[in-house]
Amino acid sequence: MAIMTSQEIALQYFKRLLKASNPKAELEKILNDINSLKFSDSDKPVDSATKIRVINELEKLVKKSPRPSTRSLDGIRTFSESKGSAQASDNSDILDVISAMKKKVS
Repeated sequence: MAIMTSQEIALQYFKRLLKASNPKAELEKILNDINSLKFSDSDKPVDSATKIRVINELEKLVKKSPRPSTRSLDGIRTFSESKGSAQASDNSDILDVISAMKKKVS
């Protein structure tokens, strides 16, 4: 299997987040996944700095997520689009949780 970059891992998590019916609960699952990441070549846990890089990349993707009625990467819908909201959303509650995740990496 090819080695994935922090950006590729974050994109996978971002796609999961967009599909989630409860994004905050999904972020908890994502944090658990991040804390259990291992290097494929040594099977050793990744260091905290690498985990933070993944979270930072996820945060960038959420910040770039466009307003409703527009499309982001590969036609992925935004949080508010995927929930059928007609209101613009700045995703600030999601970004707050992502910011808190940085303090919880082990």
